[in-house]
Amino acid sequence: MKNNPMFRKLFPILAVAIGLLLIGVLVFLAVRQDRTTAGPGQASIPEEPQQSTAETIPVTTEQPTEPTETQPTEPVMLEHMAQLYEKNPDVAGWITIEGTVVDYPVMYTPQDPEKYLRRDFDGNDSRGGVPFMEDACSIDPESDNLIIYGHNMKNGTMFRTLMSYTEEEFWKEHPQIQYSTLYETRTYDILAAFYDRVYYKYEDVFKFYQFIDAEHEDAYQEAISYYKTHALYDTGITAAYGDRLLTLVTCAYHEENGRFVVVARQKT
Repeated sequence: MKNNPMFRKLFPILAVAIGLLLIGVLVFLAVRQDRTTAGPGQASIPEEPQQSTAETIPVTTEQPTEPTETQPTEPVMLEHMAQLYEKNPDVAGWITIEGTVVDYPVMYTPQDPEKYLRRDFDGNDSRGGVPFMEDACSIDPESDNLIIYGHNMKNGTMFRTLMSYTEEEFWKEHPQIQYSTLYETRTYDILAAFYDRVYYKYEDVFKFYQFIDAEHEDAYQEAISYYKTHALYDTGITAAYGDRLLTLVTCAYHEENGRFVVVARQKT
Protein backbone atom coordinates (compact mmCIF):
# COMPACT_ATOMS: atom_id res chain seq x y z
CA MET A 1 0.00 0.00 0.00
CA LYS A 2 2.94 2.29 0.71
CA ASN A 3 3.94 1.86 -2.92
CA ASN A 4 0.52 2.92 -4.07
CA PRO A 5 0.90 6.16 -5.99
CA MET A 6 -2.42 7.48 -4.64
CA PHE A 7 -1.31 6.89 -1.05
CA ARG A 8 1.90 8.74 -1.60
CA LYS A 9 -0.05 11.73 -2.84
CA LEU A 10 -2.63 11.73 0.07
CA PHE A 11 -0.24 10.99 2.95
CA PRO A 12 1.21 14.49 3.27
CA ILE A 13 -2.25 15.98 3.22
CA LEU A 14 -3.51 13.58 5.90
CA ALA A 15 -0.46 14.22 8.05
CA VAL A 16 -1.00 17.98 7.87
CA ALA A 17 -4.72 17.54 8.63
CA ILE A 18 -4.04 15.31 11.62
CA GLY A 19 -1.42 17.76 12.88
CA LEU A 20 -3.78 20.71 12.58
CA LEU A 21 -6.48 18.70 14.34
CA LEU A 22 -4.16 17.90 17.24
CA ILE A 23 -3.06 21.53 17.50
CA GLY A 24 -6.71 22.62 17.52
CA VAL A 25 -7.55 20.15 20.28
CA LEU A 26 -4.60 21.35 22.38
CA VAL A 27 -5.54 25.02 21.92
CA PHE A 28 -9.15 24.30 22.83
CA LEU A 29 -8.11 22.50 26.01
CA ALA A 30 -5.72 25.31 26.97
CA VAL A 31 -8.36 28.01 26.52
CA ARG A 32 -10.91 26.01 28.49
CA GLN A 33 -8.44 25.52 31.33
CA ASP A 34 -7.67 29.26 31.34
CA ARG A 35 -11.36 30.17 31.68
CA THR A 36 -12.15 27.71 34.45
CA THR A 37 -9.02 28.12 36.60
CA ALA A 38 -7.42 31.53 37.09
CA GLY A 39 -3.99 31.32 38.65
CA PRO A 40 -1.88 34.04 40.31
CA GLY A 41 -1.43 37.05 38.06
CA GLN A 42 -4.25 35.93 35.80
CA ALA A 43 -7.40 37.97 35.24
CA SER A 44 -10.67 36.43 36.31
CA ILE A 45 -14.13 37.35 35.11
CA PRO A 46 -16.01 39.01 37.98
CA GLU A 47 -19.54 37.93 38.62
CA GLU A 48 -22.22 40.58 38.22
CA PRO A 49 -23.27 41.81 41.70
CA GLN A 50 -26.87 41.05 42.64
CA GLN A 51 -29.13 43.94 43.65
CA SER A 52 -29.99 43.76 47.41
CA THR A 53 -33.34 45.00 48.63
CA ALA A 54 -32.37 44.83 52.33
CA GLU A 55 -31.74 48.14 54.16
CA THR A 56 -28.14 48.65 55.13
CA ILE A 57 -27.69 48.85 58.92
CA PRO A 58 -24.74 50.97 59.99
CA VAL A 59 -22.29 49.21 62.25
CA THR A 60 -20.95 50.98 65.29
CA THR A 61 -18.06 49.98 67.42
CA GLU A 62 -19.12 52.18 70.36
CA GLN A 63 -19.69 50.13 73.49
CA PRO A 64 -22.97 50.69 75.38
CA THR A 65 -22.48 52.54 78.63
CA GLU A 66 -23.81 51.09 81.84
CA PRO A 67 -26.44 53.30 83.55
CA THR A 68 -25.02 54.94 86.64
CA GLU A 69 -27.06 55.05 89.83
CA THR A 70 -27.62 58.56 91.15
CA GLN A 71 -26.20 58.85 94.61
CA PRO A 72 -28.32 60.81 97.11
CA THR A 73 -26.62 63.98 98.25
CA GLU A 74 -26.46 65.00 101.87
CA PRO A 75 -28.24 68.28 102.66
CA VAL A 76 -25.90 71.14 103.43
CA MET A 77 -26.45 73.21 106.56
CA LEU A 78 -26.78 76.96 106.31
CA GLU A 79 -23.44 78.49 107.22
CA HIS A 80 -24.63 80.39 110.30
CA MET A 81 -26.63 77.37 111.49
CA ALA A 82 -23.66 75.05 111.01
CA GLN A 83 -21.58 77.31 113.25
CA LEU A 84 -24.26 77.23 115.95
CA TYR A 85 -24.74 73.47 115.60
CA GLU A 86 -21.02 72.94 116.09
CA LYS A 87 -21.23 74.84 119.38
CA ASN A 88 -24.47 73.20 120.54
CA PRO A 89 -26.20 70.37 118.61
CA ASP A 90 -29.44 71.04 120.51
CA VAL A 91 -30.14 73.96 118.17
CA ALA A 92 -32.94 73.33 115.67
CA GLY A 93 -33.43 76.72 114.05
CA TRP A 94 -33.49 80.51 114.33
CA ILE A 95 -36.56 82.71 114.78
CA THR A 96 -36.72 86.33 113.63
CA ILE A 97 -39.43 89.00 113.48
CA GLU A 98 -37.99 91.88 111.54
CA GLY A 99 -38.02 95.21 113.34
CA THR A 100 -38.34 93.63 116.80
CA VAL A 101 -36.03 92.08 119.40
CA VAL A 102 -37.16 88.60 118.39
CA ASP A 103 -33.95 87.23 116.90
CA TYR A 104 -33.04 84.05 118.73
CA PRO A 105 -31.92 80.45 118.29
CA VAL A 106 -34.56 77.77 118.81
CA MET A 107 -33.62 74.70 120.83
CA TYR A 108 -35.04 71.18 120.51
CA THR A 109 -34.53 68.54 123.23
CA PRO A 110 -37.40 66.01 123.05
CA GLN A 111 -35.77 63.84 125.73
CA ASP A 112 -35.59 66.82 128.11
CA PRO A 113 -38.43 69.14 126.97
CA GLU A 114 -37.78 72.08 129.31
CA LYS A 115 -33.99 71.96 129.29
CA TYR A 116 -33.76 75.56 128.05
CA LEU A 117 -36.62 76.93 130.11
CA ARG A 118 -34.08 78.56 132.44
CA ARG A 119 -30.83 78.06 130.53
CA ASP A 120 -29.12 80.08 127.84
CA PHE A 121 -27.69 78.73 124.59
CA ASP A 122 -24.44 77.75 126.32
CA GLY A 123 -26.24 75.89 129.09
CA ASN A 124 -25.71 78.53 131.77
CA ASP A 125 -28.48 79.52 134.18
CA SER A 126 -30.69 82.19 132.64
CA ARG A 127 -34.02 83.52 133.86
CA GLY A 128 -35.15 84.20 130.31
CA GLY A 129 -34.00 80.85 128.92
CA VAL A 130 -34.06 80.36 125.12
CA PRO A 131 -37.06 79.77 122.82
CA PHE A 132 -37.57 76.03 122.48
CA MET A 133 -39.68 73.68 120.41
CA GLU A 134 -42.53 71.53 121.68
CA ASP A 135 -41.10 68.06 122.37
CA ALA A 136 -43.98 66.32 120.57
CA CYS A 137 -42.97 68.00 117.31
CA SER A 138 -40.73 66.25 114.83
CA ILE A 139 -38.13 67.92 112.64
CA ASP A 140 -37.25 64.87 110.51
CA PRO A 141 -39.73 64.20 109.08
CA GLU A 142 -41.13 67.62 109.88
CA SER A 143 -44.47 68.03 111.62
CA ASP A 144 -47.33 69.95 110.02
CA ASN A 145 -47.14 72.51 112.82
CA LEU A 146 -43.93 73.54 114.63
CA ILE A 147 -44.77 74.97 118.07
CA ILE A 148 -42.17 77.23 119.73
CA TYR A 149 -42.36 78.53 123.30
CA GLY A 150 -40.69 81.63 124.71
CA HIS A 151 -40.91 83.59 127.95
CA ASN A 152 -42.93 86.80 128.25
CA MET A 153 -40.13 88.80 129.87
CA LYS A 154 -40.95 92.14 131.49
CA ASN A 155 -37.68 93.59 130.15
CA GLY A 156 -39.05 93.13 126.62
CA THR A 157 -36.81 90.20 125.62
CA MET A 158 -37.66 86.72 124.36
CA PHE A 159 -41.35 86.50 123.28
CA ARG A 160 -42.60 89.65 125.01
CA THR A 161 -42.99 91.12 121.51
CA LEU A 162 -45.82 88.67 120.76
CA MET A 163 -48.13 90.64 123.05
CA SER A 164 -47.88 93.54 120.60
CA TYR A 165 -49.88 91.43 118.12
CA THR A 166 -52.96 92.22 120.17
CA GLU A 167 -52.99 95.40 118.08
CA GLU A 168 -53.92 95.10 114.42
CA GLU A 169 -51.66 98.03 113.53
CA PHE A 170 -48.64 96.19 114.88
CA TRP A 171 -49.52 93.17 112.75
CA LYS A 172 -49.75 95.37 109.65
CA GLU A 173 -46.23 96.62 110.34
CA HIS A 174 -44.88 93.13 111.11
CA PRO A 175 -47.00 90.65 109.12
CA GLN A 176 -44.32 88.01 108.66
CA ILE A 177 -42.00 85.75 110.64
CA GLN A 178 -38.70 84.38 109.40
CA TYR A 179 -37.67 80.95 110.58
CA SER A 180 -34.49 79.14 109.57
CA THR A 181 -34.18 75.41 110.00
CA LEU A 182 -30.69 73.96 109.91
CA TYR A 183 -30.96 73.75 106.12
CA GLU A 184 -33.23 76.51 104.81
CA THR A 185 -34.67 79.93 105.61
CA ARG A 186 -38.43 80.33 105.38
CA THR A 187 -40.94 83.14 105.54
CA TYR A 188 -44.31 82.70 107.27
CA ASP A 189 -47.38 84.93 106.88
CA ILE A 190 -49.20 85.50 110.16
CA LEU A 191 -52.62 83.88 110.00
CA ALA A 192 -54.05 84.64 113.45
CA ALA A 193 -53.19 86.09 116.87
CA PHE A 194 -55.37 85.21 119.87
CA TYR A 195 -55.61 84.63 123.61
CA ASP A 196 -56.00 81.08 124.88
CA ARG A 197 -55.00 78.95 127.85
CA VAL A 198 -53.71 75.57 128.93
CA TYR A 199 -56.70 73.29 129.54
CA TYR A 200 -57.25 70.57 132.09
CA LYS A 201 -57.04 67.05 130.75
CA TYR A 202 -60.74 66.37 131.33
CA GLU A 203 -61.82 69.37 129.24
CA ASP A 204 -63.04 68.14 125.87
CA VAL A 205 -62.02 71.13 123.75
CA PHE A 206 -59.60 71.88 120.93
CA LYS A 207 -56.18 72.30 122.53
CA PHE A 208 -53.99 74.40 120.25
CA TYR A 209 -50.77 73.03 121.77
CA GLN A 210 -51.76 69.49 120.83
CA PHE A 211 -52.31 70.20 117.15
CA ILE A 212 -49.00 69.11 115.64
CA ASP A 213 -49.76 66.64 112.87
CA ALA A 214 -53.14 66.45 111.16
CA GLU A 215 -54.53 62.93 110.99
CA HIS A 216 -56.57 63.94 107.94
CA GLU A 217 -57.80 67.00 106.08
CA ASP A 218 -60.83 67.50 108.33
CA ALA A 219 -58.57 67.68 111.40
CA TYR A 220 -56.40 70.27 109.68
CA GLN A 221 -59.38 72.41 108.70
CA GLU A 222 -60.76 72.15 112.25
CA ALA A 223 -57.53 73.73 113.53
CA ILE A 224 -57.60 76.53 110.94
CA SER A 225 -61.25 77.24 111.75
CA TYR A 226 -60.40 77.45 115.45
CA TYR A 227 -57.56 79.91 114.82
CA LYS A 228 -59.70 82.13 112.62
CA THR A 229 -62.65 82.08 115.02
CA HIS A 230 -60.49 83.08 118.01
CA ALA A 231 -58.37 85.63 116.10
CA LEU A 232 -58.44 89.19 117.43
CA TYR A 233 -58.70 90.51 113.86
CA ASP A 234 -58.83 89.20 110.31
CA THR A 235 -55.45 89.00 108.60
CA GLY A 236 -56.92 87.74 105.34
CA ILE A 237 -54.50 84.77 105.50
CA THR A 238 -55.76 81.20 105.64
CA ALA A 239 -54.20 77.77 105.06
CA ALA A 240 -55.05 74.62 103.14
CA TYR A 241 -54.31 71.01 104.04
CA GLY A 242 -50.62 70.41 103.41
CA ASP A 243 -49.45 73.94 104.26
CA ARG A 244 -46.80 74.11 106.98
CA LEU A 245 -47.63 76.09 110.09
CA LEU A 246 -45.53 77.84 112.74
CA THR A 247 -47.04 78.56 116.15
CA LEU A 248 -45.39 80.91 118.67
CA VAL A 249 -46.61 80.75 122.27
CA THR A 250 -45.92 82.87 125.37
CA CYS A 251 -47.54 83.33 128.78
CA ALA A 252 -50.42 85.76 129.14
CA TYR A 253 -52.13 86.94 132.30
CA HIS A 254 -55.73 87.49 131.27
CA GLU A 255 -56.65 84.31 133.16
CA GLU A 256 -55.06 81.40 134.99
CA ASN A 257 -52.67 79.45 132.77
CA GLY A 258 -53.29 82.00 130.05
CA ARG A 259 -51.34 81.98 126.80
CA PHE A 260 -50.99 84.31 123.84
CA VAL A 261 -50.64 82.57 120.49
CA VAL A 262 -49.49 83.67 117.05
CA VAL A 263 -50.01 81.21 114.18
CA ALA A 264 -48.38 81.67 110.77
CA ARG A 265 -48.48 79.81 107.47
CA GLN A 266 -45.34 79.15 105.44
CA LYS A 267 -45.15 81.40 102.40
CA THR A 268 -44.93 79.46 99.13
